[in-house]
Amino acid sequence: MELSQFKYIKFTTSCNVENACYSAGLCAERTAISKAVSEGHKSFKAIAIASDLEDRFISPCGACRQFMREFGSQWDVYMSKSDGSYKLMTVEELLPSSFGPDDLRARENH
Repeated sequence: MELSQFKYIKFTTSCNVENACYSAGLCAERTAISKAVSEGHKSFKAIAIASDLEDRFISPCGACRQFMREFGSQWDVYMSKSDGSYKLMTVEELLPSSFGPDDLRARENH
C-alpha cells in the first residue's frame, strides 16, 4: 500500500500508557484506535507500530489484536524495527479464525 494512492489520509499518533498494574495499562495500538473512534473514525486501512527493537519486528499483543479485529480483519498492520524496515501482515493473519462483531450478530439471529 502506497500512501500516494489515498486522497485523504488521517494519521493518529499515540503512546503506551504504563501502569504498575499491567492489566490497567494501555498499549499504543488500543490508544490510537480509541482516539480515532472518539474522533468519528470507525473504518481503518492500516496501522503502523513502531518501537526501538533492533533484533525483531514489534508485534501487537493479543489484546490489541482482538481490539483491532473489532474493526475488521482485512486491514494492514505494519510492524517495524528501529532501522525502518517493516513486516506487513493483515489483522486476519495475526489473529486467524477470530471471533468478531459478526459472530455476535449471528447469535442474535438464532
